[in-house]
Amino acid sequence: MKVFHINDKFEVVGGVEVYIRDVLPELRARGIEAHWIALRRQGVEVEMRSEDAAWNWRGAMAEISRSPLAAGVDGETLLHVHSLSEPAILNRLFPLAPVVRHMHEPRLFCPGQGKFWAKSETICDRPFGLHCFVHAYTQRCCNRHPKRLWHQYSNTRHEVQTASARYAKMIANSNYTKDEAVRAGIPENRIVVRNNFTYVTPEPDWNAPQPPVIAFAGRLSRTKGVHILLNAFAQVLRKVPEARLEILGSGHDEQVFFRQADALSLGEAVQFHGWGDKGAVDALLSRAAVVAFPSIYPEAFGITGIEAMMRGKPVVAFDVGGVSDWLRHGETGFSLRAGDTTGFAEAMLRLLSDAPLQQRMGRSAREKALAEFSAEVHMTAIMDLFAKVLDAQTAVPSNDRSGHREAGRPS
Repeated sequence: MKVFHINDKFEVVGGVEVYIRDVLPELRARGIEAHWIALRRQGVEVEMRSEDAAWNWRGAMAEISRSPLAAGVDGETLLHVHSLSEPAILNRLFPLAPVVRHMHEPRLFCPGQGKFWAKSETICDRPFGLHCFVHAYTQRCCNRHPKRLWHQYSNTRHEVQTASARYAKMIANSNYTKDEAVRAGIPENRIVVRNNFTYVTPEPDWNAPQPPVIAFAGRLSRTKGVHILLNAFAQVLRKVPEARLEILGSGHDEQVFFRQADALSLGEAVQFHGWGDKGAVDALLSRAAVVAFPSIYPEAFGITGIEAMMRGKPVVAFDVGGVSDWLRHGETGFSLRAGDTTGFAEAMLRLLSDAPLQQRMGRSAREKALAEFSAEVHMTAIMDLFAKVLDAQTAVPSNDRSGHREAGRPS
């Protein structure tokens, strides 16, 4: 079996690329030939990059079929598409091999790719439709440049109305992602849910004293709720003066948060560490007593949550998007109504002031992570899906394996 992971980026800049980076060695360790290829349209050009080389082609839509993707398409090759929604590119991929689509974020059913109204800081509860043009301007939920807005709307419309019928299977990384795709018009039987995974880490030292450190790791933006976290932490600090908030990440709103921390007189109690690599994230989560996940937009999944759970850390989060797939209120942490600053502060205070509760939730969190979100659990499910897709493909007569083939006949 050969699996080509196709994305619009080759650099690790977000959760999608982290997933591809981590899944490649897992596939290879199981005897699968796996590659990462980035296809990115730039005007009349498509840039194609792989682990071995990079090309720039003019008129590249026609060239895709002559690319390394076409080599060895032999009934054992599968194309796994991630964050790529260009209809012209997708339509060139379908005749080559079965295409599995991974829904990491709402781009397949939301032109703004976030299901979030930035102006009012509320979650969009409307399925994809013509209202998206209005809300792009009234709620700043999408690029408002007319040409770009139309381009993103057209991409989403193509995904819902055309491409979804041609994918061999669609993988949703959470039940939220699946439900929203169905609401947009994608048939439910096209979609399977396969949650993200994280690596198993050593058993924590449950007897070691936990310093009162609250950790946040993620992009510094208002959608991630950092402004709410800072306000909540100010309430915590008044009752637990020794508490510390450590923030790892960078983003376009970071200067706003620096000024907010100063205005709240948080001083050295809050530390902004800037961007950090995988090692820095691991170190921060490992030394924390509590991990904060204050996103107010609907996270498609929220991998930081399961990374924290694997390390035996209870999580305090808002109940948005795919968070409910991994966080159990009162068992592995606290799940709160989005935007509830006081509730968020009270939950963090409870965990910092009650060591037995902190440990009990931490143990439950790790047990859930081991049982449901390990690499072994995920890879077993993914490889079973790939095998079913290829088996269905070989059952289709050769003259039906192009154009709108029966989408691999959903299993």
